[in-house]
Amino acid sequence: MKFSKLSSSKVHIIGINGIGMSALAIYLKKNNIDISGSDITHNSNTVNLEKHNIPVYIGHKISNIKDRDIIFYSSAIKNNPEIKEAKKNKIPCYNRSKLLELICEDKFTIVVTGSHGKTSTTSILGHLLVCAGLNPTIISGGIMQNFGQNIYLTNSNYVVVEADESDGTVFKLSPRYLLFLNVDREHIDFYKSYSRFKNIIKKYILKQSQKNIKVFVNNDDHFLSSLKKYSKNIKTFGSNRKANYSYKLIKLTNKKSLFSIFKGQRILTKSISTNLLGEHNVQNLIAAVSVIDDLGYEIKKKHILKFKGTKRRLNILGKLKKTLLIDDYAHHPTEIAKLINILNLYKTKNIFLVIEPHRYSRLNDLYNEYLSVLKNINNLIILKTYEAGESFKKGMRNSKNLVNDLNALNSQKTKYIGNYKDLFMLLDQFVSYQRESIIISAGAGDISNQIRLFYESRK
Repeated sequence: MKFSKLSSSKVHIIGINGIGMSALAIYLKKNNIDISGSDITHNSNTVNLEKHNIPVYIGHKISNIKDRDIIFYSSAIKNNPEIKEAKKNKIPCYNRSKLLELICEDKFTIVVTGSHGKTSTTSILGHLLVCAGLNPTIISGGIMQNFGQNIYLTNSNYVVVEADESDGTVFKLSPRYLLFLNVDREHIDFYKSYSRFKNIIKKYILKQSQKNIKVFVNNDDHFLSSLKKYSKNIKTFGSNRKANYSYKLIKLTNKKSLFSIFKGQRILTKSISTNLLGEHNVQNLIAAVSVIDDLGYEIKKKHILKFKGTKRRLNILGKLKKTLLIDDYAHHPTEIAKLINILNLYKTKNIFLVIEPHRYSRLNDLYNEYLSVLKNINNLIILKTYEAGESFKKGMRNSKNLVNDLNALNSQKTKYIGNYKDLFMLLDQFVSYQRESIIISAGAGDISNQIRLFYESRK
């Protein structure tokens, strides 16, 4: 099937309110394709979709797919009545990866993937290429602050796209440039083992490089760095000067980051300032710069400084009395560790960290990593595990176990909160202390909506 076939079809997307699926739906609409969708709940993405005149049905019902010709569905969709009805009536059904593959097939596609930093790097790369005049379409897994949504649509033949490794989406794509940021122990429920996950990545990267695709990998990631010996088309970025593109930190503060960029041993750009915080964001920038320079475009300091970031990546919501509220997406121990490093840049000692663990499978698979990262963290609150469609099974550990083990092993005073009402009461106490404080919430579940609701209802 070719993308052109969709223009004469009535398309339906199941799970349309997801941040990634909503971007693809808008792309189809802008290409004059008859598109509808369904999801279980209404959210901010629903509002954006309706602004684009895309009908969104809340609740999965067989009536939603009446007269539809092709169905696409999110990888989060399980045991769905619309899919069952479609298969019964022989309506073609495809995973999200197929839709992304169709969109990218005839384009000059730059794919950004990896365990961490995909959304930020996609947004940075897209923004800088727009500033450079290439003006690509950008399809991101988060709201890009410079564009106000998760997609930037143009008539260019160039596409910058975030591709998810969690469900194998990225391995279906054949890009012109592949940017692989890092590989971490994640999504083992899908890949069955970490070694199998890495083996699939290795085969994919080598296959792309053998087709003369430009592949850029993180030199600081031991596994990815080990692949560069296989092909001259595999180039590297990172903190080490041995990488093709590297950086030298000058200063990190809670306001901005200052660094220089090197190409090999030669300085490419000196003393660059960005409003993004933390060394991991400097590395995201270097990843983007490596592709831009290889494409032959100039990196300008003013363009980097104009990048406003991505929603839910250390977003400052505002102040309640003397307490600053910050929202972040971190939900993997590696991401939480980076978040804690940034919190250490703030001078105030009154920092309250609220963590909402995401998925029972992730918590159990990475339980020791959670214990290590959250060890000896003061003013730590852990919420009930966000299920994300999973069921708690006998023998599993949950948020209560995590809190009990942290407190028993490290003599901490970590609090467990089982619902948002109790969380709000506790946060009200923190705000009432009338001293310079920071409340930062982190998670991929409902915590973002709840912390924003708390702020809006109290400001």
